[in-house]
Amino acid sequence: MAIREDYEQLKAYARIDGGIVGGLWILSFAFFIGEFYNPLFGFAFIFVGVFSLVFAAMRLKRYRDNVADGVISFGRALLYSMLVYFYAALLMAAGQFVYFQFIDNGFLTAQYAEIVNSSEYKAMLTAYGATTDDMQMLIDNLEALRPIDIALQFFTTNIMLGFFVSLPIAVMLKSNRKRRF
Repeated sequence: MAIREDYEQLKAYARIDGGIVGGLWILSFAFFIGEFYNPLFGFAFIFVGVFSLVFAAMRLKRYRDNVADGVISFGRALLYSMLVYFYAALLMAAGQFVYFQFIDNGFLTAQYAEIVNSSEYKAMLTAYGATTDDMQMLIDNLEALRPIDIALQFFTTNIMLGFFVSLPIAVMLKSNRKRRF
């Protein structure tokens, strides 16, 4: 990052790509919630989540090839990828806050409570040596969380996961060769 303009350009592209990845994460979260209504949404939840990771790598490759003339160091690729996931995590946290503050009204915890009270789940808990009281305590703790607490917890988790995903992406996409026309 020898020139300030290069750094500003990298941040600008990362913001745009982070916004797109964040939108994909919000869509994936919507499919996760929709999974309680229709199990097929579970496949869409997983597909969109995995696609967002591939998409972020494709956008880094595009940045490398079109903006950086095919040359990007490991550090620059890592910074770009980490910024993309940071901006995506910010957008996702905002989306989750809006969902839990204004839309959820206890739906998610009610669904988990219903699952915990099913006979199949009780049999599984018994096999693992746990009790339904333990699970009920976990659900009660989840219900006690404020929407901002949930959003911040997911925000920090998404940043950590983004960092760990950024490492192999940066290793795979770093390049010292100039692009030939």
